[in-house]
Amino acid sequence: MIDDVAGGKTLDSFEPERITTALNDITLTRQPSLTDQVLFILLDRIKDGVYPPGEQLPPENELIEEFRISRATLRSAYAKMEERNLIQRRQGIGTFVSSQLNIANPLMEAIDFNDRISLQGFEPGFEQVSAKILVPTDEIADPLAMEPGEQALRVEKLWTADGQPIVYIINHLSLSIFEDRFSQEDLLRPGFTEPLFWFLRQKCNLPVDHLTSCITPAIVSECKLPDKFSIYDNNTSLLVIEDVGFTAAGRPVFHSVEHLLGPAKKFETIRRIL
Repeated sequence: MIDDVAGGKTLDSFEPERITTALNDITLTRQPSLTDQVLFILLDRIKDGVYPPGEQLPPENELIEEFRISRATLRSAYAKMEERNLIQRRQGIGTFVSSQLNIANPLMEAIDFNDRISLQGFEPGFEQVSAKILVPTDEIADPLAMEPGEQALRVEKLWTADGQPIVYIINHLSLSIFEDRFSQEDLLRPGFTEPLFWFLRQKCNLPVDHLTSCITPAIVSECKLPDKFSIYDNNTSLLVIEDVGFTAAGRPVFHSVEHLLGPAKKFETIRRIL
């Protein structure tokens, strides 16, 4: 495997210093995936001005040869960057860096939990606990500016790290934001709304601009968690984060309650949407 031109490191040994710093000295148990290693290098080059905003990235064949990776690996890294609006792919022309960027600390952005868990060096897992259409309580409906009797999609889901549950989330989304784009069968399908920010932006044309968040420390015995979390002692600490996500115009689009345990709670600090 050849050396990375920017950092003098091969992809096999690539471990950006900013990851260790951002994770508050948490030691990675494994190397990030090859896709994530490519992602880190490209992010660093964009951040350092090697690939300025609006500039076309090198041809795929050039990067594939430089990194000695497969086309599928490069395109997987591109897909993650595109989800975060870092690049734009133009059919028949090439891939360009987005004109407006905000990647000062990409680890701290509101990104997919699978990515967050992978960046910690664990194998991520996802399970949809339940999904239903219902009339939410006032505590949910009011922040979402819902009319009395209006229905919402309620989805419970959890993520694991190396098989151990560490994240449990309850999302509510008003049915009005879907504008008859999807059937109820679609909405209830496991994983249909994941990753949530990508789903809202790409499938609903409702990019989330900012969150209002209430972060509360708690212990397991104070929370209603799925049975899988019974592996934790009742006094195990966790973070409970209540979010409401808004568009740039101030329209509320989702309400979320997140329960973060173990390594998950150690990197939920700055929550900003690309």
